Amino acid sequence: MTLYPMCPYFQQPEIFPMKLTQKRAALVIAGAALATLYGCGGGSSDGVVATGTPAAATSLSGTAAVGAPIAGSVFAIDVNGRTSPATTTSAGGGFIVDVGGMTAPYILSITGTAGGRLVTLNSIATAAGQTVNITPLTDLIVSTALGRPGGSALTNLCAPVNQVVPADCVSALASVATTPARLSSATDAVIAIIAPLNPTGIHPLTGALVADGTGMDKILDQILMTPAGAQGAMATITLIATNTSLGTVTLPPTAGAGATTAAIAPSGPELSKATAGAAVLPEIRACLAALNALYPKTGFQAPSSQAVTAFVDDTFLLGKGENKAAIVAALTDTSELAIPGLTIEAIGLSPYDMSPLSSQEISTLTDANSTSTTRVADFIENRRTAGATAITFVNGVPTSAWVQLRIAGDASGSNWKMVKTTDTSGCAGGWKLAGSEHLDMHMNARISRSIDAASTVTFSRQWAFHLDKATLTDQNTNSATFNRVDVRGPGLTDFGDYSANITTGRKLQLMMPNASNTAMRFDNSDGPGTGSPFYVNAEALQSCQDLASISPRPGTLGDRTPCIDESKVAPGKVYVWTLKAAGVPLIAFPFQISSVPLSKAFVQANQASLFATLTSATPSTFSALTALANTLLDGRVTFNYTQSTTYGSKMDNCGLYLRNGSAQVLSAEQNAVGQEISCTFTTDGLNSLASESSLFNFATATSGTIGLTTSVLGNQASSSQPYAN
Repeated sequence: MTLYPMCPYFQQPEIFPMKLTQKRAALVIAGAALATLYGCGGGSSDGVVATGTPAAATSLSGTAAVGAPIAGSVFAIDVNGRTSPATTTSAGGGFIVDVGGMTAPYILSITGTAGGRLVTLNSIATAAGQTVNITPLTDLIVSTALGRPGGSALTNLCAPVNQVVPADCVSALASVATTPARLSSATDAVIAIIAPLNPTGIHPLTGALVADGTGMDKILDQILMTPAGAQGAMATITLIATNTSLGTVTLPPTAGAGATTAAIAPSGPELSKATAGAAVLPEIRACLAALNALYPKTGFQAPSSQAVTAFVDDTFLLGKGENKAAIVAALTDTSELAIPGLTIEAIGLSPYDMSPLSSQEISTLTDANSTSTTRVADFIENRRTAGATAITFVNGVPTSAWVQLRIAGDASGSNWKMVKTTDTSGCAGGWKLAGSEHLDMHMNARISRSIDAASTVTFSRQWAFHLDKATLTDQNTNSATFNRVDVRGPGLTDFGDYSANITTGRKLQLMMPNASNTAMRFDNSDGPGTGSPFYVNAEALQSCQDLASISPRPGTLGDRTPCIDESKVAPGKVYVWTLKAAGVPLIAFPFQISSVPLSKAFVQANQASLFATLTSATPSTFSALTALANTLLDGRVTFNYTQSTTYGSKMDNCGLYLRNGSAQVLSAEQNAVGQEISCTFTTDGLNSLASESSLFNFATATSGTIGLTTSVLGNQASSSQPYAN
């Protein structure tokens, strides 16, 4: 199947800087947004090194990385608008693209994931046979040379339509061919910006790159790059250790004109902090590697509490009651986290200090008299200017750091604090886990495929705002009973304001669920607490654009129906969740999303690479399944399936859903992380269960549905189909 004709659609630039299974719900970080920095290291080192053997004269080779290697699909477009076959990257981000019969120069584009976050980047080659990298820095070079936004905006511009590359894309590439000085100037500008971190002068386009935390990869680890998302906008490269700018690129108001660049030299103390901070990630990764060694794939025995305690700080916190003792218990319990092959990876530094908000910050954020329409952005900027950085220094020495963690290879993750201690019994660096400091919730991007009995296929997209009622009420104190949550951040609005082109935005309000549901549900904008009649009990929001495409408009779709304007959202955006008791905001914390839902066009064109395909089920038919009614089916229901490796799809969960007419009889979700070819339903392996009685007791069921969910391109991709009769 040809993959390049369709590309995921994102308006905004991506900003790049656990699922813990089973019973301990407050430790579940599944779907929590991984901080999405341009510049996050780690991973294997089998990428193509630019100074090694050159590519053949009919191909282009290189490494795609944002620090961590990118798993995804790469293709090239030449100056005449011809496209190459797509190729999949290796484990280390290496790629070889066949450009035989094509004419230089070439734009290379990749869509994939790095450490679970969605990545869309570009690069450029001036001749066949070259070895070139694809990184946030090469994307900035291309953007600067073309005088246009890079990232997904450029990928969307160049996406072939009916196998034809749009004229605007071809024209942009031709401008580089006819004026090669533009590319040279853009490259020199980016080299100047990163010069303080690049004493050996590694070339960002063609220099050696292996995703192992050294060389150019080390530079990517130290910077946060925010691309320019529109003509006239500014891209910035920031030093994470100090939150200071290394340089900017301002795009021209008119596409194709010259960009304005500026390199800003850091001060001596800032550079010293950056140098000290550069050792943080390698030390943390070494400590986590020592922790991971307690969970071998073969010969596994659950580690002792003493062994695990050496890696957990006394200040560990994931929300009220979820402290050091709780995480140590989870890491030593085979029904929770203590599983063979468990890995906890440090993908990269967080972009900011991700601590919960202070009382003063909460007051400013929620001030009813504030006229600001960018309250979350204001909060981030206030922290930045106050010097609150991802790394805390004492006398120039790092003492703590906010880090993006990925647990058990899950597609999503969270920002956790790590603390450097003098206790080296676990690892030489002395770094220990300190937790996210807030309760468990997630903001997963979701895509769904539904296949009905007539084999008709429909697709949908959702933006999850998931918080369990029990998790919220666990935060209650003698003086505070939490029952409402406000979420503020980019794109949140309601259908009426979106339709009227009112861009001020609105907070999203979550309220307590109905008695039969466990997850918090949506209220209408400024609603009285009666709930949204459109979403009813749903926990996932739809985009305003998707709602506008519904015809005829449902009667339940009122002007105050909440939605998200996807033109204002991108991976890396920050939202603030505020917990309220009796209408008073008492607790608030920042959360960064890692992905956005893929476009329906991309999903439809690439569904074979995104969704798992059911090959067989045991029992093989619904009638055979119901013949086992009133029998505990623990270990007796198995789904077999296949997955594509194109975008690094990994299994997340399997679902079995039984109904009696319209009434639910059973809803069971089986954790399937690491189970890439089959899953078997067991009591201990369930993520969730809603049943009339014990597991799989379904004497009254009249129909069944099979669900398979993968993690791919930062999305949860769910496919459902009827259980065969």
